[in-house]
Amino acid sequence: MLFGLVQSGLGWDFNIILILAFVLGLLFAIIPHEVAHGFTALKMGDPSAKLAHRLSLNPAKHIDPLGLLSFVLLGIGWAKPVPVNPFNFKNFRRGNFWVSISGILTNLIIGFFSSLFLYLTYRYGHFNFTDTRNLGIFFLGFFFYFCTIINIALMIFNLLPVYPLDGFNMLDSFTKPDNGYMQFMRRNSTWVLLVVMVVLMFTGAISYARDGIVNGFLDFWGMIF
Repeated sequence: MLFGLVQSGLGWDFNIILILAFVLGLLFAIIPHEVAHGFTALKMGDPSAKLAHRLSLNPAKHIDPLGLLSFVLLGIGWAKPVPVNPFNFKNFRRGNFWVSISGILTNLIIGFFSSLFLYLTYRYGHFNFTDTRNLGIFFLGFFFYFCTIINIALMIFNLLPVYPLDGFNMLDSFTKPDNGYMQFMRRNSTWVLLVVMVVLMFTGAISYARDGIVNGFLDFWGMIF
Protein backbone atom coordinates (compact mmCIF):
# COMPACT_ATOMS: atom_id res chain seq x y z
CA MET A 1 0.00 0.00 0.00
CA LEU A 2 2.63 2.53 1.06
CA PHE A 3 5.06 1.47 -1.66
CA GLY A 4 2.53 2.19 -4.38
CA LEU A 5 1.99 5.73 -3.13
CA VAL A 6 5.66 6.52 -2.57
CA GLN A 7 6.54 5.33 -6.09
CA SER A 8 3.92 7.58 -7.67
CA GLY A 9 6.33 10.30 -8.81
CA LEU A 10 5.97 12.75 -5.91
CA GLY A 11 8.92 14.92 -4.91
CA TRP A 12 11.13 13.81 -2.03
CA ASP A 13 9.55 16.29 0.38
CA PHE A 14 6.05 15.01 -0.31
CA ASN A 15 7.21 11.40 -0.09
CA ILE A 16 8.62 12.11 3.38
CA ILE A 17 5.31 13.69 4.39
CA LEU A 18 3.50 10.67 2.98
CA ILE A 19 5.62 8.23 4.99
CA LEU A 20 5.18 10.32 8.15
CA ALA A 21 1.40 10.39 7.66
CA PHE A 22 1.38 6.60 7.21
CA VAL A 23 3.46 5.94 10.33
CA LEU A 24 1.33 8.25 12.48
CA GLY A 25 -1.88 6.77 11.09
CA LEU A 26 -0.55 3.30 11.89
CA LEU A 27 0.34 4.30 15.45
CA PHE A 28 -3.14 5.75 15.92
CA ALA A 29 -4.50 2.29 15.09
CA ILE A 30 -2.28 -0.26 16.81
CA ILE A 31 -1.50 1.58 20.07
CA PRO A 32 -5.11 2.35 21.09
CA HIS A 33 -6.08 -1.19 20.06
CA GLU A 34 -3.58 -2.78 22.43
CA VAL A 35 -4.13 -0.29 25.26
CA ALA A 36 -7.88 -0.96 25.00
CA HIS A 37 -7.23 -4.69 25.52
CA GLY A 38 -5.06 -4.05 28.54
CA PHE A 39 -7.34 -1.45 30.12
CA THR A 40 -10.43 -3.63 29.69
CA ALA A 41 -8.58 -6.64 31.11
CA LEU A 42 -7.68 -4.54 34.15
CA LYS A 43 -11.33 -3.61 34.63
CA MET A 44 -12.26 -7.29 34.34
CA GLY A 45 -9.82 -8.25 37.09
CA ASP A 46 -6.55 -9.01 35.27
CA PRO A 47 -3.63 -6.61 35.97
CA SER A 48 -1.16 -8.40 33.64
CA ALA A 49 -0.98 -5.59 31.07
CA LYS A 50 -0.60 -2.95 33.76
CA LEU A 51 2.17 -4.89 35.47
CA ALA A 52 3.94 -5.28 32.10
CA HIS A 53 3.67 -1.50 31.56
CA ARG A 54 1.57 -2.03 28.44
CA LEU A 55 -1.05 0.59 29.32
CA SER A 56 1.36 3.06 27.77
CA LEU A 57 1.16 5.16 24.61
CA ASN A 58 4.88 4.57 23.99
CA PRO A 59 5.10 3.01 20.47
CA ALA A 60 8.19 0.99 21.42
CA LYS A 61 6.12 -1.07 23.83
CA HIS A 62 3.61 -2.10 21.17
CA ILE A 63 5.31 -2.35 17.75
CA ASP A 64 6.14 -5.80 16.39
CA PRO A 65 8.80 -5.53 13.61
CA LEU A 66 7.29 -8.32 11.49
CA GLY A 67 3.79 -6.97 11.99
CA LEU A 68 4.99 -3.49 11.00
CA LEU A 69 6.58 -4.87 7.83
CA SER A 70 3.32 -6.64 7.01
CA PHE A 71 1.47 -3.33 7.37
CA VAL A 72 3.87 -1.65 4.93
CA LEU A 73 3.78 -4.46 2.35
CA LEU A 74 0.22 -5.78 2.64
CA GLY A 75 -1.71 -3.00 4.33
CA ILE A 76 -2.56 -5.23 7.30
CA GLY A 77 -0.48 -6.49 10.20
CA TRP A 78 -0.31 -6.72 13.97
CA ALA A 79 1.35 -5.36 17.12
CA LYS A 80 2.84 -7.09 20.15
CA PRO A 81 -0.04 -8.84 21.93
CA VAL A 82 -0.88 -7.36 25.31
CA PRO A 83 -0.37 -9.96 28.08
CA VAL A 84 -3.75 -11.14 29.35
CA ASN A 85 -4.44 -13.89 31.88
CA PRO A 86 -8.14 -14.79 31.56
CA PHE A 87 -7.97 -16.87 34.76
CA ASN A 88 -7.79 -13.57 36.63
CA PHE A 89 -11.12 -12.40 35.22
CA LYS A 90 -13.96 -12.05 37.69
CA ASN A 91 -16.13 -13.78 35.08
CA PHE A 92 -14.22 -15.74 32.44
CA ARG A 93 -16.71 -15.58 29.57
CA ARG A 94 -17.72 -11.98 30.16
CA GLY A 95 -14.12 -10.86 30.61
CA ASN A 96 -12.83 -12.79 27.60
CA PHE A 97 -15.53 -11.32 25.36
CA TRP A 98 -15.11 -7.69 26.39
CA VAL A 99 -11.33 -7.79 26.35
CA SER A 100 -11.45 -9.27 22.84
CA ILE A 101 -14.00 -6.87 21.42
CA SER A 102 -12.52 -3.76 23.07
CA GLY A 103 -9.71 -3.46 20.52
CA ILE A 104 -12.12 -3.98 17.63
CA LEU A 105 -14.53 -1.34 18.93
CA THR A 106 -11.64 1.07 19.51
CA ASN A 107 -10.52 0.73 15.89
CA LEU A 108 -14.10 1.19 14.70
CA ILE A 109 -14.55 4.39 16.71
CA ILE A 110 -11.22 5.88 15.65
CA GLY A 111 -11.83 4.93 12.01
CA PHE A 112 -15.32 6.44 12.11
CA PHE A 113 -14.20 9.82 13.44
CA SER A 114 -11.04 9.84 11.32
CA SER A 115 -13.32 9.54 8.29
CA LEU A 116 -15.10 12.67 9.51
CA PHE A 117 -11.85 14.65 9.50
CA LEU A 118 -10.91 13.11 6.15
CA TYR A 119 -14.24 14.27 4.73
CA LEU A 120 -13.83 17.78 6.18
CA THR A 121 -10.27 18.03 4.83
CA TYR A 122 -11.55 16.98 1.43
CA ARG A 123 -14.55 19.29 1.40
CA TYR A 124 -13.19 22.42 3.08
CA GLY A 125 -9.44 21.95 2.63
CA HIS A 126 -9.84 20.82 -1.01
CA PHE A 127 -7.61 17.82 -0.41
CA ASN A 128 -7.06 15.25 -3.13
CA PHE A 129 -4.43 12.57 -3.55
CA THR A 130 -2.51 14.26 -6.37
CA ASP A 131 -2.63 17.95 -5.40
CA THR A 132 0.76 18.94 -3.95
CA ARG A 133 0.21 22.69 -3.84
CA ASN A 134 -0.35 22.82 -0.08
CA LEU A 135 2.01 20.76 2.06
CA GLY A 136 -0.13 21.10 5.21
CA ILE A 137 -3.36 19.97 3.55
CA PHE A 138 -1.46 17.17 1.82
CA PHE A 139 -0.21 15.89 5.20
CA LEU A 140 -3.55 16.24 6.99
CA GLY A 141 -5.47 14.59 4.18
CA PHE A 142 -3.18 11.57 4.02
CA PHE A 143 -2.91 11.31 7.80
CA PHE A 144 -6.71 11.12 8.18
CA TYR A 145 -6.86 8.79 5.15
CA PHE A 146 -4.34 6.34 6.62
CA CYS A 147 -5.84 6.63 10.09
CA THR A 148 -9.24 5.74 8.65
CA ILE A 149 -8.31 2.84 6.41
CA ILE A 150 -5.78 1.24 8.77
CA ASN A 151 -8.18 1.29 11.72
CA ILE A 152 -11.00 -0.21 9.66
CA ALA A 153 -8.71 -2.82 8.08
CA LEU A 154 -7.38 -3.79 11.51
CA MET A 155 -10.93 -4.06 12.83
CA ILE A 156 -11.98 -6.37 9.98
CA PHE A 157 -8.85 -8.50 10.24
CA ASN A 158 -9.30 -9.01 13.97
CA LEU A 159 -12.91 -10.06 13.51
CA LEU A 160 -11.74 -13.23 11.71
CA PRO A 161 -12.35 -16.33 13.91
CA VAL A 162 -8.75 -17.46 13.57
CA TYR A 163 -6.44 -18.05 16.55
CA PRO A 164 -4.99 -15.85 18.05
CA LEU A 165 -7.08 -13.00 16.60
CA ASP A 166 -9.75 -11.25 18.63
CA GLY A 167 -12.54 -12.84 16.62
CA PHE A 168 -11.39 -16.27 17.76
CA ASN A 169 -11.32 -15.20 21.41
CA MET A 170 -14.78 -13.67 21.09
CA LEU A 171 -16.04 -16.98 19.70
CA ASP A 172 -14.22 -18.80 22.49
CA SER A 173 -16.37 -16.88 24.97
CA PHE A 174 -19.50 -18.67 23.75
CA THR A 175 -18.28 -22.18 22.93
CA LYS A 176 -17.34 -25.24 24.96
CA PRO A 177 -13.62 -25.72 25.70
CA ASP A 178 -13.59 -29.07 23.85
CA ASN A 179 -15.17 -27.63 20.69
CA GLY A 180 -13.51 -29.31 17.69
CA TYR A 181 -13.07 -26.10 15.69
CA MET A 182 -11.38 -24.28 18.57
CA GLN A 183 -9.05 -27.20 19.25
CA PHE A 184 -8.12 -27.44 15.55
CA MET A 185 -7.36 -23.72 15.41
CA ARG A 186 -5.15 -23.86 18.49
CA ARG A 187 -3.20 -26.85 17.16
CA ASN A 188 -2.74 -25.45 13.66
CA SER A 189 -2.82 -21.70 14.28
CA THR A 190 0.50 -20.91 12.57
CA TRP A 191 -0.40 -22.61 9.30
CA VAL A 192 -4.00 -21.46 9.29
CA LEU A 193 -3.01 -17.84 9.88
CA LEU A 194 -0.35 -18.07 7.17
CA VAL A 195 -2.90 -19.41 4.67
CA VAL A 196 -5.38 -16.69 5.65
CA MET A 197 -2.73 -13.99 5.13
CA VAL A 198 -1.82 -15.37 1.69
CA VAL A 199 -5.48 -15.58 0.66
CA LEU A 200 -6.13 -12.03 1.84
CA MET A 201 -3.04 -10.78 0.01
CA PHE A 202 -4.07 -12.29 -3.34
CA THR A 203 -7.83 -11.70 -3.13
CA GLY A 204 -7.82 -8.25 -1.59
CA ALA A 205 -10.84 -9.29 0.49
CA ILE A 206 -9.91 -7.00 3.39
CA SER A 207 -9.50 -4.06 1.02
CA TYR A 208 -12.93 -4.58 -0.54
CA ALA A 209 -14.62 -4.79 2.85
CA ARG A 210 -12.59 -1.88 4.20
CA ASP A 211 -13.38 0.38 1.25
CA GLY A 212 -17.07 -0.45 1.48
CA ILE A 213 -17.18 0.57 5.14
CA VAL A 214 -15.08 3.72 4.62
CA ASN A 215 -17.21 4.82 1.67
CA GLY A 216 -20.29 4.28 3.83
CA PHE A 217 -18.78 6.51 6.53
CA LEU A 218 -17.95 9.23 3.99
CA ASP A 219 -21.45 9.07 2.51
CA PHE A 220 -22.84 9.43 6.03
CA TRP A 221 -20.78 12.56 6.70
CA GLY A 222 -21.75 13.87 3.29
CA MET A 223 -25.41 13.72 4.30
CA ILE A 224 -24.67 15.73 7.46
CA PHE A 225 -22.35 18.31 5.97
